[in-house]
Amino acid sequence: MVVGFKRVWDSSCPRIWDQWVDDNGTTWIIQDLPPEDDEKAIKILVENLCPDETLCSLSKIVEDPVSTQSISDFWRGYLAQRMSLACYELKDGNKKLVALNVCLVQTKDEETDDVVEGEGFKNVYNALKVVDDKVDAFKYLGMSQILYALGLVVCREYRGAKLGARILAARKPLSLYHGIKGTSTVFTGPASQISATRAGFTTIGTITLKELAENGLNFPNDENRNIKVMVKRFDD
Repeated sequence: MVVGFKRVWDSSCPRIWDQWVDDNGTTWIIQDLPPEDDEKAIKILVENLCPDETLCSLSKIVEDPVSTQSISDFWRGYLAQRMSLACYELKDGNKKLVALNVCLVQTKDEETDDVVEGEGFKNVYNALKVVDDKVDAFKYLGMSQILYALGLVVCREYRGAKLGARILAARKPLSLYHGIKGTSTVFTGPASQISATRAGFTTIGTITLKELAENGLNFPNDENRNIKVMVKRFDD
């Protein structure tokens, strides 16, 4: 994990970055993910992202206990930076975590010490390294520090309500509060790419599954399916 940024988590936290009431009278809150909900977040990621997200699904992470444990520990380490966004449903007096985005502050040329175990997770992680080697978001944005993300997930029963786009939009107030002027993410599936476009993100690089396969990774030799590096500036 990256270690250069450390958030001050004090009595003002968790902070709320977006809140609204829908036509059914349900209140939705997007806020910092508090430490006490980290394990709920990991469970949502494993049960809803790992089986459905393109790279994780193709790498069969949920069929590999070592990979499942390793990616859980990986996420757990980044949640501890306390920059992740959480979406809650408030209904009938109950507050339920229904979506989240694992976010972190990344600094240019910063070294990581990620522990990656399991063939499935290694396949996913190495795919992201191929992407990083091809597309330099720091250079494109002209910034030395950005808000990066490693997992946007909405629980299946809550999909279709555009919660993903609202969470992506909430990166702006979160980032600006901490002096961060831009964000970057590898969006791997059509739904997340559409959500990102809806939230004002720009595509700066496209990598096909065929390219990943040509780099020796275990993905289909498919040039019609792709993942995208997408960015958004907050200083314009």
